[in-house]
Amino acid sequence: MFKPIQTILFATNLSEDCRAAFDLAASMATRYQATLVLLHVIEKMPESIEGRLKGLMGERRWHEMLSNLEDNARQALIGKNTSNKLIREALEQFCADAGIDDASCGYHSREIVIADGDIVEEVMARSKEYKADLIVLGTRSGFLSDNRLGQTIKSIMRHSKIPVLVAPPQST
Repeated sequence: MFKPIQTILFATNLSEDCRAAFDLAASMATRYQATLVLLHVIEKMPESIEGRLKGLMGERRWHEMLSNLEDNARQALIGKNTSNKLIREALEQFCADAGIDDASCGYHSREIVIADGDIVEEVMARSKEYKADLIVLGTRSGFLSDNRLGQTIKSIMRHSKIPVLVAPPQST
């Protein structure tokens, strides 16, 4: 028997393929009135390449570029709205589309986290930090036809001590 779902960690690479997984995570957060944590990890570049780029660009421009990358990822997740408002609007729209009345359409809270480092390590660390009961991930197009999981998803499933739900992209 599963323990109650109180916190859902949704990890995204910000691609269109993750939309179905987000819809599923938002739906489950609404259904279980769970906390929803959205995570995007900016994968750390190998040190040898990072060193060369720093040398070419200079330390100041390198840090500006990294800062811009993080800002762009945050904007892709939250747009010009605050994270609180964005998630509330997405969940309210989901409820309206599903025909769920306002009183039944509750959730506790939401977080948007931008991290940098190894994707698998960050997903595992954030799932522990937020005491997640479920991890939701999206796959790339072609997942079902090829019947393969990407290496990142396999590693997360291998290391996770909690359930991992993998959603294929929406068919077009």
